[in-house]
Amino acid sequence: MKKSFILSLLFWVSFSVITLPGQGVALADEAAQAVSAPAVVAPGQPAQAQVVTSAQPQAAAAAAHAQQPSMLGMAVPFLVMIGIMYFLMIRPQQKKMKEHQTLLTGLKTGDEVVTSAGIIGTIAGMSEKVVTLEVSKNVQLKVLKSQVNQVVKGPISDITPQA
Repeated sequence: MKKSFILSLLFWVSFSVITLPGQGVALADEAAQAVSAPAVVAPGQPAQAQVVTSAQPQAAAAAAHAQQPSMLGMAVPFLVMIGIMYFLMIRPQQKKMKEHQTLLTGLKTGDEVVTSAGIIGTIAGMSEKVVTLEVSKNVQLKVLKSQVNQVVKGPISDITPQA
């Protein structure tokens, strides 16, 4: 629950921060049209008003160019998302795989184990990739070693077969 909330929040923030490429171009086109249009001044206005009127479209064009995000600015949210996904998803999975590998290397004859299919038994023999489990008296199963899920501490005596 917590991980999915964090990931959805990150996606929402990153997509709300990034502007679409076409938005900045439209603003720049409008500013260029305003710069190319001649300044309209009433006959009785002083010359200073003419300068201010013609400087306003240039300021609008500069502001439009300043609003366009850079490539680095657009890439930063994605890099942050990838980093967070690494720490929330990839790294814990790698830790789990490493723990499972150490479990498999520590197996020995006589250990009581549970497979990923739910089979409970005692290890009667082992090879590099196959484990022979004794699930009942004189009943042995060969199982892939990688399917051993956990080693049971102590005997499992509370399981009785039903007739």
